[in-house]
Amino acid sequence: MAGKPRRNAFTYPQLFFRQPWEWLSRYRATNTHIAWAFYGAIIVAGLWYALIRLQVPLWQAALLFVGGAFTWTLAEYVLHRFILHYVEDSPWIQRWHNFIHGAHHDIPNDLRFVTASPFVTFPIAVVLWALFYLVWGWSLVWPFFAGFGLGYLLYEYTHYAIHKYPQPPHPLLKSLWQNHYLHHYRTPEKRFGVTTTLWDRIFGTYEKA
Repeated sequence: MAGKPRRNAFTYPQLFFRQPWEWLSRYRATNTHIAWAFYGAIIVAGLWYALIRLQVPLWQAALLFVGGAFTWTLAEYVLHRFILHYVEDSPWIQRWHNFIHGAHHDIPNDLRFVTASPFVTFPIAVVLWALFYLVWGWSLVWPFFAGFGLGYLLYEYTHYAIHKYPQPPHPLLKSLWQNHYLHHYRTPEKRFGVTTTLWDRIFGTYEKA
């Protein structure tokens, strides 16, 4: 396992001109907690609206909720593999990659770069909600999106915990800890799943330790 991150040698990620987006980065160290508070409120509100105001049957809401959480695991894999790890020779693309994910790989133990700010993720969440709305319609999109949001929060907290704590809190989580450490320190081109290795196994990017 690699040693301590080279904090003194690290250059803060910059996207435009010479200055970083400080307004997006000021609270990076607490982004995980901010994300839980922000999206947690949206999840609760969405479920309340579906069950109380729209009268969606409980069994139907429960199935959609679980389906949304499972759908997140696929989104997690696709986003991590094809968006966060997309880089090419273009200087602009390299800056963008460094800003959204490259810095995290440079200093993986720096918790400032583990969780994205809701300022960045919320516009993406709105687009995804609109896509889910086209599939499920007004009444059913809310429990599905709530489950999707919970899947996202579980991902963020798992990712945060992996980087904050060297050992998992339970032996059953050991494989996830090990898998993600290997992604960082041995095979950054593989092992893209954080909360599960299912999609890595399906798409051929899983590798035994």
